[in-house]
Amino acid sequence: MILDMLELKGGLYPAVPTLYNRKTGSIDKDANRRFAMNLRKKPIDGVAVWVHTGRGLFLSNEERHFILKLWREILPEKVIIAGVGSKMKKVKFGDIDAYVDDAKAMAQEAKVEGADYLLAFPPTPLKKLVRGEDLIIRYHKELGQIGLPVILFYLYEKAGGLSYSEEILKRLFSLDHVVGIKLATLNSVMRMQDLSEFIREKFPDKILITGEDRMFGYSLIRGCQAALVGLGSVLPELQKKMLESYFREKPSFISLMKMVDLLAEALFVEPMEGYIERIEKALSLMKIIPEECVYDPYGPGITDTDKVRIRKTLEQLEAL
Repeated sequence: MILDMLELKGGLYPAVPTLYNRKTGSIDKDANRRFAMNLRKKPIDGVAVWVHTGRGLFLSNEERHFILKLWREILPEKVIIAGVGSKMKKVKFGDIDAYVDDAKAMAQEAKVEGADYLLAFPPTPLKKLVRGEDLIIRYHKELGQIGLPVILFYLYEKAGGLSYSEEILKRLFSLDHVVGIKLATLNSVMRMQDLSEFIREKFPDKILITGEDRMFGYSLIRGCQAALVGLGSVLPELQKKMLESYFREKPSFISLMKMVDLLAEALFVEPMEGYIERIEKALSLMKIIPEECVYDPYGPGITDTDKVRIRKTLEQLEAL
């Protein structure tokens, strides 16, 4: 598993959106292919599909099949990380087996379709049950039976995540198939600092991956070794330059971080669930996807203020 960690280190893995067409309300296959072909030309190390940005837990089996097959075809030599979990939002004690089996079925599908890693959605409904911590461990342990390395996902609770305690993390990191963790605390700099220090000190053989779009550069300073971010779909060349400048200790890191922060501050604002459509708007302005695919059926929509801010930011970054 150490080799798996080394494979990911220093990499940029955009969490790609699943593109829907506003007119039809369904997945736009041509737009998704066009987007994938464009991103293939960029300095990325792979992508993450079926994750929060890609609305993975909302996709049908057929939609998941299309998305993963497409990205595997377009990026045959790159790393594919697949988000996996259960669609069940409420779980009673008698439903535990069904909940775990649902997640395992999605994980098995990911393996068959060619994924290299699994990103485990937090099993949020299990926390409220009796012996919830043991059930959380069981969920992650059984995902390991699929035979792919698993990346833990520390997702802020407002987005449906779980605030794993250090005790739970100790137990999870003891599982051989767990190779690392993605941090997405959103705006809790103290929690991000504490977690990164804890993981670096106690589990140096596990990779710390940033999902902190609004603290991207700073999270590298705090010990993150790779990036799995929704932001990565927009101007990935800028973000890859920032990563390389940090790991190579170049003086350009600070100036690049400021530009990446500028982009993040245009896309990741309240309401936070709107970030997916804002990413799509940026891609549309850059002529990468059609305007009718600036549409997230599960999000709050995009405002005129969003559109103006995104355009001005892209102009400032000389992307238009």
